[in-house]
Amino acid sequence: MYGIRKKQAKYRDVINQDVVILDDIFSQLLVMNANDDAIYDSLMSYVKGDSPRMGKCWNGAKAIYFPYNLYDISDTNVAEKERGKHWVSVKVDLISAELVVFDCSWKFTEKVKLDRFMEPVQKMIPLLLQKTGYFSHLNPSPWPYRRPINHPQNEKS
Repeated sequence: MYGIRKKQAKYRDVINQDVVILDDIFSQLLVMNANDDAIYDSLMSYVKGDSPRMGKCWNGAKAIYFPYNLYDISDTNVAEKERGKHWVSVKVDLISAELVVFDCSWKFTEKVKLDRFMEPVQKMIPLLLQKTGYFSHLNPSPWPYRRPINHPQNEKS
């Protein structure tokens, strides 16, 4: 993701500038803060473009992308060495007010589990956007998500 942000900054005329690309720490902060409606400074630093390195301010953005680790320490059906090894990309679509989960191995995670993994993101993204002041027109209630399956898939995750 850093490499994409770096190219976005270097090739402003070639790479879309109304897209924000974040790091995995952002998603960790979302999950950690999901039980508290207060938005912490660490999350607001992403909104302002101070984080991550080569970050961008969200003002004027049409979409935000970040990697998200589908990790469940309590899942006894997955071997311990395999836990935390499944990553997806999440698109926050600021035009349609929805989350899009791009999963290269969608058979790996059942819909019921993905629903649980997405709960903190569905809750925190709209709250964070509301607090920024840039997106006060968007609904602060939890956003829906969808997981398209019409893209290439890995046979083994």
